[in-house]
Amino acid sequence: MLLDPPGMLPAHLLPHWPYLRAVDAALTARGIPSGALRISRTGREHGELMTMRLYWDASRTGGRGGARLVWEEETGTGWEYALVGLAPHQVILAGQVDALHRIYPAPEEIAEVAERMVRTWRRPAGGFHREWEHAARTRAAIDAFRQPSP
Repeated sequence: MLLDPPGMLPAHLLPHWPYLRAVDAALTARGIPSGALRISRTGREHGELMTMRLYWDASRTGGRGGARLVWEEETGTGWEYALVGLAPHQVILAGQVDALHRIYPAPEEIAEVAERMVRTWRRPAGGFHREWEHAARTRAAIDAFRQPSP
C-alpha cells in the first residue's frame, strides 16, 4: 500500500495519483511491489506534465541489477524502462516500452510487463492494448488541474 510520498503538494491532490495507486495494487498483487516510487509534476511554467517513477533495486530482481519503469503522460506510449546495474546511475539497457500501446494501459498489463523485467531482468516484450477503465476521468482531472486559478 502506498503512503503519501514527499513533495511540495500532497500526492493525493495530484490528478494522476489514482492511476499510480492502481498500478501499485497490480504490482503488489503479482508479488513485485516497487522498492521506491516518485510521483511529480513539472509545474505550470513547464506545462504541468505528470510523471511517476517505479524502482526495483538489485535485491528485488532476478538479474544482476535493478529496474525502472517511468510513466510520463505526454510521451509516445507513456512508458519507458531501464535495466540498471548495481549503481542506479549505471543504465545497461533503456528505451520506450513498446509492449504498452496506450498512455494509460490497464494496471494489470503494466504489472505483467514489470514482472518480466523484475523476474528475468529482460527487456519488456509482448503487446498490450487495453486502456485503464478510469483513463478518461484521469485525463479530465489532469486538464482541470492545469487550468489557471481564477
